[in-house]
Amino acid sequence: MLTAGEGKRLRPITTNRSKSMLMIAGRPVLQYIIDSLVENDIRDIVIVVGHGREELIDHFQMGGDQGVRIRYMIQHKQEGAEHAILTAREELNGEEEFLLVNGDVLVEPEMVTRTLSNHQTMGSDVTMLVTLVSNPEQFGTVKIGPNGIVEKLVEKGGPERYVSNYAVAGVSVFSTDVLPLLEKHHAMELAFEEFIKSGNQVSATVWEKEWAEFTWPWDMLNANRIVMDRLLKGKGSFIAESANVHSSVVIEGSVYIDKGSIIRPNTTLRGPIYIGKNVYVGNNSLVRDYSSLCDGVRIGYAVEIRNSMIFERVNLGRMTYLADSIIGADTCIEAGAQLWNWRPGGEPLYLKQKEETVKVPLNKFGVIVGDNVVIGVNASIYPATRIGEDSVISAGCVVQEDIPPRSDVTLQQKLKITERKDLKGRD
Repeated sequence: MLTAGEGKRLRPITTNRSKSMLMIAGRPVLQYIIDSLVENDIRDIVIVVGHGREELIDHFQMGGDQGVRIRYMIQHKQEGAEHAILTAREELNGEEEFLLVNGDVLVEPEMVTRTLSNHQTMGSDVTMLVTLVSNPEQFGTVKIGPNGIVEKLVEKGGPERYVSNYAVAGVSVFSTDVLPLLEKHHAMELAFEEFIKSGNQVSATVWEKEWAEFTWPWDMLNANRIVMDRLLKGKGSFIAESANVHSSVVIEGSVYIDKGSIIRPNTTLRGPIYIGKNVYVGNNSLVRDYSSLCDGVRIGYAVEIRNSMIFERVNLGRMTYLADSIIGADTCIEAGAQLWNWRPGGEPLYLKQKEETVKVPLNKFGVIVGDNVVIGVNASIYPATRIGEDSVISAGCVVQEDIPPRSDVTLQQKLKITERKDLKGRD
């Protein structure tokens, strides 16, 4: 399994963590992957780690709590998937083939089942799970010939670099015969070109259901929605016995409320939503539409949250509003702050990534806030804005641009006092 990437397009949420440790409905992405492997009776796992590996290793240890055996290989420099695979080469000695899973994909058990089953049925040397996408320029793609045989693999690389709308979906069975070619070419595309020309068969298994790879922040919201539907849709609500939900709380749709959480009077919970352990939701609040509140989140009076992911131990002050946003751990958003998710007039939203400017593929998209941020009283943050980790935004600021990590943002104003001339002559 590959988890070493830095996830630069997802920053600041990935500054301090691996993409595989992003929290979806209270659980790391990697947990969903491991669960999918276990359901397919795969319990011997090699994970290539790099960026953010300390938290990942500390959380999963050697896999005992998951019922698996985990071995870790460290990719010290993030030099691509080919290098990451070769990093684990010594663990594959004596094996004829191996299951390769990308750690930045939301993997369902059926994705693994289909890939393994079709690999056996087709008798191929390599079997790749692929899925139709509308933006193939952002993915590695394959050209598929008759009977599902892959004729060409092209790595991601911009608008001129794709060969179809079938993207590689992050689950594959590889023959170990590919490894010498990866070492020779240091490029997946060239390695597979030679592999296919040498007479080896590569087949494709099509995944036609919803799919999420974590490339951009909105991909996280999409994955969160998929998990919420899987967790709650058609299954009713779950409320832990130790949760304290006031009798006046209105629950609409399916909700998940974990142990020790407190929901105060006159609050409305409109599912599907996830509320983790020891969460506090103040009076008269509204939490709705695919919102996910991780463990230890505290919400004040009359707060509104919609379609947002709130990581661990976040504090939201009274009468704050946020929608379509992602909030990093240990952040404090003080009273009256407003995190916008649209521009007046419905103008398109754009996200900046170094020299690259990307149009957000959503009509509404909020704010991405890093870990350990303070957003002051009555501050306003414009949509599609990133607030870097460890930053402090003072009260009343209006933020219309990305804020770098460890920034102190203040509002400069001059108090001017003049005599009201219209009142002259009055007693």
